[in-house]
Amino acid sequence: MKAVEEIVRNPDAPTLRESLDWQAAHQPDKRAFVYLERGERETESWTFAQLRVRARTIAAALQQHELGGQRVVLAYTSGLEFVAALFGCFYAGAIAVPSPVANYGNSFERVRTILSDAEAAAVLSVRALIRSDVQRLGEIADPRISNVRFIATDEIPNSNGFSVTQPAETNGLAMLQYTSGSTGNPRGVMITHSNLMHNLQTLSRALDSGPGDVGVTWLPLHHDMGLIGGVLHTVYKGGFCAVMPPLAFIQKPIRWLKAIGRYRATISGGPCFAYDLCAQRYTPQSEPDLDLSSWRAAVCGGETVRPQLLEKFTEAFRPAGFSRRAVLPAFGLAEATLLATTTPLGTGMKTRTIPISAATETNKQLACCGYTSEGQRIAIVNPASGHRIAPGEIGEIWLQGPSVAAGYWNRSEETRVAFQAQLADEPDSGFWLRTGDLGFQSTDGLVVTGRRKEIVMIRGANYDPLDIEAAACETDPALSTAGAAAFSIDQDDGEAVVLVLEIERSAMPGLDIHPLVSRIAAAVNRRFGLTIYDLVLLTGRIPRTTSGKIQRNRCRELYLGGGLAAISTVDHPALGRCRPQAREFA
Repeated sequence: MKAVEEIVRNPDAPTLRESLDWQAAHQPDKRAFVYLERGERETESWTFAQLRVRARTIAAALQQHELGGQRVVLAYTSGLEFVAALFGCFYAGAIAVPSPVANYGNSFERVRTILSDAEAAAVLSVRALIRSDVQRLGEIADPRISNVRFIATDEIPNSNGFSVTQPAETNGLAMLQYTSGSTGNPRGVMITHSNLMHNLQTLSRALDSGPGDVGVTWLPLHHDMGLIGGVLHTVYKGGFCAVMPPLAFIQKPIRWLKAIGRYRATISGGPCFAYDLCAQRYTPQSEPDLDLSSWRAAVCGGETVRPQLLEKFTEAFRPAGFSRRAVLPAFGLAEATLLATTTPLGTGMKTRTIPISAATETNKQLACCGYTSEGQRIAIVNPASGHRIAPGEIGEIWLQGPSVAAGYWNRSEETRVAFQAQLADEPDSGFWLRTGDLGFQSTDGLVVTGRRKEIVMIRGANYDPLDIEAAACETDPALSTAGAAAFSIDQDDGEAVVLVLEIERSAMPGLDIHPLVSRIAAAVNRRFGLTIYDLVLLTGRIPRTTSGKIQRNRCRELYLGGGLAAISTVDHPALGRCRPQAREFA
């Protein structure tokens, strides 16, 4: 049997359409995907042949509606119909626009924004959603979406799809991948077919994956990590993937790990918070038969990788057979399709220590996220001057290579700024992608230190908001699983730190807020030499993206506009806003 990589090099098969054709021809009866309702019970199961028939059936319907070359929004909660609709777009030559729907927080507003921004011609969904939430989109007074078609794909009967006309274009746009919006409004990243194939080749080499590999994912299928790392990687390599809804994991994280054990999964992953959530809620006595010994690639990415949380996970699940060598920190972003750098498989996590406060001589550990693939380049750049900086120094991370997307949809100026940067000292090196992330190069690869737009700057010194948030959350068990957002605001005497914290509702009875504020203020001052200007305690949810990332900039906007519903106004002498002059608090 030929390796799938040969198809990538074959000019007659340069896209995922041909990958699925090949899998359906060579292993038609192999299960490709299974869907786990509530993360536990199998309710759908498709072979590669069944997926191909379903995808071509949807493609035929799209071509009947003359949607080839048009943007088509995929609005599914989860499930395998999304997978078929995605490949239906690929077969029909339509541009897929994956989007969240109702069970992802404020997703209705996000779908409306995406539908309007993409100027989509159609929305694909299931009938139940079109009858409820999705149909509300048709009532919006927006000329860009007034003529949109709503197509319920689950009402299209299967056929062999022989009426599908294969698109001649093989290197055009495959999809618009909307960014998470963690640092601003979502933007449609233009991902080409060649971007996808190069990044999947990069991913498969990094994971040394093959047809025998098994994946489990709870990640949202509209998000790049779940979409490309879970769904598309499975088809590209001819493997198998168990899919569960994100809410099933959030409600009960052990479901993810039990599915890994049940299916003997070899590859799975998620953001750092997922590993932390599992470690917090796990007791060996509750799951004595949990077996994670098959898990050889535990990918961690999507947000800053925090070594202490992965260490906690490793120690908690070592008795269940989890190997620390399986931990695989990675760095990626939608603008680079998905994967940018990875730790070498089987080497485990490497770390570096850097100072976080000169005033208190405090240090922190950061994870090394490995290296770029062949054909990709990375540069650490002074964001102000555009010059490369010395190894070991922190600067903005710039990328170049075949996985870098074509730009932002209908945003020429933002595309120019982000995707067409040039090195001041290497003007002939071509265009580079400015990631907006900060980091440095070490002997064990890239170390990501934070987001440039989220850095808290006080009296000329930079602080990572994650560090401030972690210091606060470590002070009380009521905060251990809470969300937190630290950011700075302008005051007459300079920048000031504001901290927003979620409080578990179950912890509210009997919670004495003033001693809690004292402990938080003391911890932040002791570690960073900073005085918290204001502390906002919430019983509601901090704003998050549909993939679970904290939206610090959005939180800042709500704070300044009075839009955060706090438990109460906290007046405490430890807080800067309660004192004429800030002083050290111990």
